[in-house]
Amino acid sequence: VANMGLKKNPRHAAFNRLAMYNNTDLKRFEEALKAADVFFNECDKADYSYLDYMYYGHLLEELKKYDEAVGQYEKAVELDPTKTDLYKNISSVYEQKNDYKKAIGAYHKYYSSLEKEKQTPDLQFQLGRLYYGAGTQPDSLTINVEERKQALMSADSTFHAIAEAAPDSYLGNFWRARTNSALDPETTQGLAKPYYEEVAAFLIDKNDPRYNSALIECYSYLGYYYLVANKLPESKEYWNKILAIDPANATAKRALDGIK
Repeated sequence: VANMGLKKNPRHAAFNRLAMYNNTDLKRFEEALKAADVFFNECDKADYSYLDYMYYGHLLEELKKYDEAVGQYEKAVELDPTKTDLYKNISSVYEQKNDYKKAIGAYHKYYSSLEKEKQTPDLQFQLGRLYYGAGTQPDSLTINVEERKQALMSADSTFHAIAEAAPDSYLGNFWRARTNSALDPETTQGLAKPYYEEVAAFLIDKNDPRYNSALIECYSYLGYYYLVANKLPESKEYWNKILAIDPANATAKRALDGIK
């Protein structure tokens, strides 16, 4: 219907708006971009709403035009300040750019705009993941060492809060383990050890093959920790636990060959 309307009046605002919305949803991004260009630059009597800028933001994000996408999302929130969900989109765009500082800032705006009862552990988890990303991105391994450490410390405290708020889930402690492993890259301090041990015990009780990859990660860390500590019998125990789950696991085989 929109296309029929555009044949009769190619500068009609409503039909170009619909063409942009529909083609964005249909993932026909080049057609959506053409409609958006006409809608925002050539249409007669166009009256823009937050939805227009939001859709344009989605479209530009899909096309990896990240800076332009942020600009449109910001215009949408400016028009309707109640649409704080869009800060989550802004955060996602910055994350895709690997600009974790701005991604964290935008996500904080989104999270703090929610009512207390809506600040759930699963939403908090994304904040922890962003801090973890900031602390483990490749550039941060050689520069901004203190900032990297601070980001990982913030990730750790976030995942700690999640572990306490959702004790029936292993994810809080699992990501604490990953975070503390990143804080101790040589595995000499064993910072992640108590968390990987706790997660392993939790998952063994579950007795569910869906958790095998997480269990293997726990055992891999513990096997390597004991190898570094030169406690070879304990190390062998964990590599053998991996082979009991995955007999073809190359890392475990290699480690056991090295211990022999």
